[in-house]
Amino acid sequence: PGRLAGYPAFNRLIEVGRRADPYVRAPHSKYAAPYQGMGLATAVYRWALDAGLCILSGARQSVGAHRLWMGLARDYALGFVDLRCKQLTYLGPAVSERVRDDLHTRMILLGRGWRLDDYRRVTGMKVSQDALSQQALG
Repeated sequence: PGRLAGYPAFNRLIEVGRRADPYVRAPHSKYAAPYQGMGLATAVYRWALDAGLCILSGARQSVGAHRLWMGLARDYALGFVDLRCKQLTYLGPAVSERVRDDLHTRMILLGRGWRLDDYRRVTGMKVSQDALSQQALG
């Protein structure tokens, strides 16, 4: 009682262009040690995704954050994007380890109600040739 367990933040990204800005946020959570591993971040991210928010990972993720995102990917569409020069480019649902480790590569989870083609249209996200050849845009 009377203690702060932690906080979530859904930050705007200066790295994305004006067109995509209203449609993407970068989540970050920090919880005090006694509250870690209790599913708080998962519950908060699910709340945001269920509300239709689409979230983009940071350039680097901790092991725990990656595990959280992979767990969420069982229920929400996950893909990889390249972010550079304020432009999002969809890379597909899977990428090589080399591409995944590039600082420009991020993961995206689409919130409830979003389809990839609709998200691409409103954000101006391009599609890489590799993603097109995988026919991953269904």
